[in-house]
Amino acid sequence: MLTPINQTEIIKRFKPPGEPSPGADKTKSGGITLFPNAPLDMPTETFTKALNKREENRKALLRWMRENFREGIEFGRIHLDERCRYARAGNPALCRDISHYSRPMLYKAGAERIIAVLGLTARFPNLEQYEKACVFRQEVSQIIIKCELHTQNGAVVSEGTGGRHIRQDNWSLNTSIKMAVKSALVDAVIRVSALSGVFIKTHQHTLTRLGDCHQSTMPVMSGCNRDNFHGRSDCNFRTEKPMTPKQQKLIQHITGKRGYNTDSLNSQCQDLFGKHLNDLNRVEASRFIKHLINKNG
Repeated sequence: MLTPINQTEIIKRFKPPGEPSPGADKTKSGGITLFPNAPLDMPTETFTKALNKREENRKALLRWMRENFREGIEFGRIHLDERCRYARAGNPALCRDISHYSRPMLYKAGAERIIAVLGLTARFPNLEQYEKACVFRQEVSQIIIKCELHTQNGAVVSEGTGGRHIRQDNWSLNTSIKMAVKSALVDAVIRVSALSGVFIKTHQHTLTRLGDCHQSTMPVMSGCNRDNFHGRSDCNFRTEKPMTPKQQKLIQHITGKRGYNTDSLNSQCQDLFGKHLNDLNRVEASRFIKHLINKNG
């Protein structure tokens, strides 16, 4: 007579202990979990302590970012208003109108610093597929990269996605892959750090109408979000060198030949750069010379 399988020595040897208490939860493998499957099913006292701990940790992260992040390196804004006179002149960095800029964006350098202090590692599980496509000369036009943030024990704590079309990068597949990787990394970092209220994941194609701000310097991030995230200092726009004497003589030569007077030149400078002729820097003076030459054939 055959022995029932549940009575064999092997099954008896690996028989699990007694049944757990009625309130305990089990995982799919049969083991008892430390916490319930749903966070709201946790005991109130435990849940409150976890909430307070995570909120304090997030505030500590924001303090660290305020002390260490530099605008233009770890985060920044993108000028979006193509109708701006500075954008038309090819020098949007000189614009001081906050309504012409996007909300603050987290750059790759900032994302890398955040995952470094959090002890996380970024991995891109599907990046190898695009590498193989390049090796086998397969045509790729659209790229979607997935980013996973892993803890030291290998657990995935956040995911992000970045997409790119090679048309956006002059049909350079290598550049498009790098841009998609950056986008996926930033997306994952914003998710794991709960920074959506501080940064946007990508620039918006519509202007952020925050009012007509015409200050002499760009405001820091505190004017754009409720987390009161300040940069270490105000945005430091680079100071351009003044117009050279050679450029001045060339402008005088062109205007004298064309019959322009000083008022006419200053009017054109105001339309293009928003400043007086004598206040032009070298880059603006070069663009103004090209403008005069093209305008008069």
